Amino acid sequence: MKSKLLIRFLIISIAPMGLLKAQKAIASTGTTANGSGGSSTYTVGQIDYQQKGANSQVMEGVQHSYEILTLAVEDLDNKERNILLYPNPVKDFLFVDFNKESYQNSNYALFDAQGKLIKKGNLTQQKSELDFSLLPSSVYIIQIFQKNQIIKTFKIIKK
Repeated sequence: MKSKLLIRFLIISIAPMGLLKAQKAIASTGTTANGSGGSSTYTVGQIDYQQKGANSQVMEGVQHSYEILTLAVEDLDNKERNILLYPNPVKDFLFVDFNKESYQNSNYALFDAQGKLIKKGNLTQQKSELDFSLLPSSVYIIQIFQKNQIIKTFKIIKK
């Protein structure tokens, strides 16, 4: 009886680990160093790192967790919004024109082609101007929010 209970426990606790999807890397060496100020885990042989946060937290290669964000260019609800973005392709300045729609409590989020957040800001006028002059030529996704809900998503091409 105890052996059946133990086998069930092992199946329930170990089987989901095979379903986990994590980042993998082949590293030549590594360790965890502990001290009075905290701890640091590192590996040698990885090719990428990222510095993030006010505490200068360095996250080597594939040791950091990751987030998958999916961006879509089609509207997720069926409400037709009469919001225009022009010119597209854009060279220096992009105009967001709400026409007769209300622009109150509106803001935007601009993402690059890989889904990384580039810029966010508030839209404070019926016709707002966004500066694209310092951005490199690429494809961008811009999401327009109103009261913290996405109301429109556009694909923008920067010349």
